[in-house]
Amino acid sequence: MNSFIAGFERVMMPVAGKISSNKYLLAMRDAFSMLLPFIIVGSFFGIIEWVVIDPWGTIMGANGLNLGHTFTGLDQASDAYKQSSFVGTLQMYQGLCNNVVTVGFGCFSFLLVAAFAYRLGGIWGGDKFSTALTALGAYIIVTPQQVIGKAGDKIGGFSLDYFGNKAVLTAIIVATIASWLFVKLSKNEKIRIKMPDTVPSAVSQSFAVLVPVLVVLSVFTVFSTIIANGQFFGKAALNDLIYAIIQAPLMGFSQGLGVSLLYQFIVWFFWWFGIHGHNVTAAIQNMVYMPAQLANQAGDASYIFSNGFFEELTLLHVMGLVIAIFIFSRKDNWRAVAKLGAPAMLFNIQEPLAFGLPIVLNPLLLVPYILAPIANTIIGWLALSAGLVPIFKYVVPWTMPAFFGGLIGTGSVSGGLLQLICIAVDVCIYAPFVIVSNKMKDDDEATD
Repeated sequence: MNSFIAGFERVMMPVAGKISSNKYLLAMRDAFSMLLPFIIVGSFFGIIEWVVIDPWGTIMGANGLNLGHTFTGLDQASDAYKQSSFVGTLQMYQGLCNNVVTVGFGCFSFLLVAAFAYRLGGIWGGDKFSTALTALGAYIIVTPQQVIGKAGDKIGGFSLDYFGNKAVLTAIIVATIASWLFVKLSKNEKIRIKMPDTVPSAVSQSFAVLVPVLVVLSVFTVFSTIIANGQFFGKAALNDLIYAIIQAPLMGFSQGLGVSLLYQFIVWFFWWFGIHGHNVTAAIQNMVYMPAQLANQAGDASYIFSNGFFEELTLLHVMGLVIAIFIFSRKDNWRAVAKLGAPAMLFNIQEPLAFGLPIVLNPLLLVPYILAPIANTIIGWLALSAGLVPIFKYVVPWTMPAFFGGLIGTGSVSGGLLQLICIAVDVCIYAPFVIVSNKMKDDDEATD
């Protein structure tokens, strides 16, 4: 075992270290983090729109608390209920909530372009704000500026299909290319337009990047024209082309149980080595499982494996270790660390236990530390596949305590119960290893 660990450290630690510290991947991670408030706020208003005030939803509907009938005295299947002022008022407020949902989800990729380009401008030494604006301009150029009306006529405008969850990969690619080209050109003194010192700095900076902006937008205009006229794979827009040949196959591939289990194995295996496993696999999460979550939230799809699935079902497995220690451990140091780490673990923060117990590089805990999240993934897959629990539709902060995270994320009590079942299984997985640790303590004392 020790020779295996030493060999893995020699081979993989440098690689994992480079991946987790890569500036480009860190910029991508930071960009998604910058958008988290918009996602959470959008999800909050989405819950109000679809769960609380939906005339036929969980609160008002006949299949839920049936408050709609209580307030109106009308049968919800009747025309009188559908045409009542009560329903009309609720639908008006639903529309208002949907405006906020559109910001968090319908325009997610559009916001991602700005956030990612801003971070890339910083790491590549360019003007952050100018880089973000230029990337947004490039993204608008490659986005079709016509929509098909009900009569089949073409109307000037943008479809939210090109700004939402289906355009995440396009947003990343466009932001990367536009930012790199802009920063590269803006550093070239030969094409910089210099203004006299008496000109205000804001105006001087605008003229300094004028040529780079011109070149970048021109390049994307030519590229967009080629795509539109070339009809590659029958697609006239860059986003449609990328989604058809890259993102859609990846989304389908990622929904396989084997792929999801491998993903979890990699995440927690690196965590066991003390490397932030979620940072190492951030590109997979952001390009595949985050779009799946956004599609669930928007109602465009019903993906089982999504960002919410993994955050609500696998992050909590260390709580199983905490409970197992409280029940089975006779080691004072383990119980002391568990008491200190339990409050943080209630909010899925595992670092006090990972480095205090420690879990990191502890051969005894390697197997359960990887097996528990894998078991949770299988249990969640079975529950969602059988229809016992709804998909994780709503975005919930990963620090949400167990039961409440599942309850809000799925919009159902069964989601919270699923989390509790996973923790119970985790306790059973960790328990034998905690019991073995008691014997290891006895051996140490015998040596003394």
